[in-house]
Amino acid sequence: MADFTTFVMNANTGSQASPTWTSIYGANHECRWSDISTQDNVASASWVPTLRPAATQAISYTYAFTADATGTGFVGTAGPPVAFARGNYNFAQWSWDNLGTFASAPIFTAFPTTAHGAITRGDGSLLGGSADTLNVTNFSYLKGNGYGQVGVAGAGPGADPAVTNGTVGSMAPAAGANWLANFQDLCGTTDYITFPATPAATTAGVWAVEFELFTGPNMTPALYQIVMTLQYTWT
Repeated sequence: MADFTTFVMNANTGSQASPTWTSIYGANHECRWSDISTQDNVASASWVPTLRPAATQAISYTYAFTADATGTGFVGTAGPPVAFARGNYNFAQWSWDNLGTFASAPIFTAFPTTAHGAITRGDGSLLGGSADTLNVTNFSYLKGNGYGQVGVAGAGPGADPAVTNGTVGSMAPAAGANWLANFQDLCGTTDYITFPATPAATTAGVWAVEFELFTGPNMTPALYQIVMTLQYTWT
């Protein structure tokens, strides 16, 4: 049986009320974050770096680029983004075609490279976390949430993401029209979000997700890459 041939993350580059789903998978397609709201159409070589802050903060502006200097905000209505808000539930989605058959529930997470290697907790990196992200352990600076069923969400999560959000291992929303009660940190195969069921075979679908990035005074300064990942098995 065939595997999926189209399995991508889509950004909403339209509005919350009238979404435009733009793939951020492929050559020169990427997601970028900034604490500045005017970075659409800014080439990577001219990207303004975010300075390490004196206190933890969200990096609230998320951009979808389809070429090096062609970008639009998530929920940007073909222009700059608005600051992240959990009520903008038409934010992002994983999308797949009708050719594959899931053998298990997919998981949503992130890695520092396409090698999908292990992440070291507490190393000060974006995904490893530090004392800034400490709850019961060092969690990733990247927080995510996932909807509990295939299809477009009807409302946003009930709580804002926080820099200390995280649970060791898997978190899964209750099946149905539900989000996670709290955001989960995305940290490779260590901490991740699991869809609450195995999606239907040979049926196209979307999984609504939200995510927000944080930083803080204990993050190690670096040029970070994040590989947003949906892991799945298929038959």
